Amino acid sequence: MKLLSVAMPHHDVNLSWYDGHEVRYIKLERPRQEKRFHFQSLPQWKREAESIWGLDVGEIDDCVFTFDPAALPAPLKGHIKQEALERLYRDKSKAEAIPPAICDYLGVKQGWLVSHHYSHALSTWMLESATPDVHIVIDGVGDGRPWSVYRGDKMVALGNIRNGSIGWGMREAGKLLGIQYGHYNDIAGKLMGLQSHGQVDPAYSEYLGRFDFGRLRDIWSVNHWYAYKQDPVAGKLSHLDWIATVHRKMGGMLVDFFRQFARGDETISYSGGVAQNVVWNSMLREHFPRLVIPPHASDEGLSLGGLEWLRRLHELPEMAMPGFPYAQCDASVPPPSEQTIDAAAQLLSQGRIVGWYQGHGEIGPRALGHRSILMDPRIKQGKDLINRVKQREYYRPFGASVLKQHYADYFEGPADDFMLYACRVKAGSFPAITHVDGSCRVQIVDDKPLIFKHLLEKFMAITGCPVLLNTSLNLAGKPIAARPEHAVQLFNDTAIDAVIVGDTVYRR
Repeated sequence: MKLLSVAMPHHDVNLSWYDGHEVRYIKLERPRQEKRFHFQSLPQWKREAESIWGLDVGEIDDCVFTFDPAALPAPLKGHIKQEALERLYRDKSKAEAIPPAICDYLGVKQGWLVSHHYSHALSTWMLESATPDVHIVIDGVGDGRPWSVYRGDKMVALGNIRNGSIGWGMREAGKLLGIQYGHYNDIAGKLMGLQSHGQVDPAYSEYLGRFDFGRLRDIWSVNHWYAYKQDPVAGKLSHLDWIATVHRKMGGMLVDFFRQFARGDETISYSGGVAQNVVWNSMLREHFPRLVIPPHASDEGLSLGGLEWLRRLHELPEMAMPGFPYAQCDASVPPPSEQTIDAAAQLLSQGRIVGWYQGHGEIGPRALGHRSILMDPRIKQGKDLINRVKQREYYRPFGASVLKQHYADYFEGPADDFMLYACRVKAGSFPAITHVDGSCRVQIVDDKPLIFKHLLEKFMAITGCPVLLNTSLNLAGKPIAARPEHAVQLFNDTAIDAVIVGDTVYRR
């Protein structure tokens, strides 16, 4: 059976295709090289799917869509009844059959409009050895709500967007602090780094204790900070302290929120855009060691969750996704020779900045050793050098990759394969990857990706250091490279010292 899932939110369009044997995935911003890419017209998905995979849409057995009905042309909006949307909102259904007129518009014989939050919840399927006890989804808004909790297959709690949302709260806080952005969804990640430059105010944290998780709008309202400071001018001069305090308080509130719905020994699937906050993830992991977070926690994972809903609907066997998370349907390249890996390690040991393009790209926003810019993390001004190359703000930190067996020698706290946690840098001198608060976002490298592991091993053999600074192969405001020519263009446009594409070395 052939299944297709098309996620078309207002940003980060992505498609997943199951041909009866394995799953293929693409986030369209990569080949398009347009950050946060979305369609101007919903039927455009068909041309993209046919172009990327050579699909004959008429041969698809079933398909599922995620989109905002408000994006439909005016004459079609009334075909999706308010009662159907209410059923999705209240979890009376997980998906609704798309009316024939809209199917015709989309270019399919039949299809389903699946719940946004339930698609998030199901998107962790490739990481699960058993069905999670609880699914928790937290984002800006989806299905008209800011968060949802499922136990088993049933929603047991949902948030009310009128009371605010964490995603929206971070967005507005970032705007207030003057964060520059190309798309509003870029703000939260930048704010996560900037908040560490403020000082937590314990008294204001206690002040915020009057608000519970049902009053997120109040938690994120700067007006309470102004009232607390008793002087708007003083409040405006200390916005960094405000956001540092709110951010820390929010992390503790998330722990309490999770405790309402799950025990510490249960498996929790956690997704939605808020699940990309590595600081809060670390706080949660301390209390919920069986936490499962996908690298595609944001809307770029919606098509994978929608595909899982279709699989369950048709009672098919579990799906395979070979190579995950290195599974973008972008341009792969032949692997590098040992001589090329040696050359890369030598360049890195000399303090050079090296672009690294291998295999298929990673799913999710983090570079994990296939689409990376790499550097020796011991370089004193390394962070400033990379920020200039990538044209990023000075306050934004960089992640790191470390050989698994050496992780505990240099770091403490949680870490995983996907850079989804913030740990502490405890030993060694790594100024290029150590954030102002002493933390770092770390990828543990074991046997996957194997070529990247060999590079780390060769770098260690030369320098004695099993750690590399690892950031994504792109410039600020641009998507990660999806084709070799994107990597070569980055080399031509920046002061990067070398780019290695498969077995080909481009260097100054």
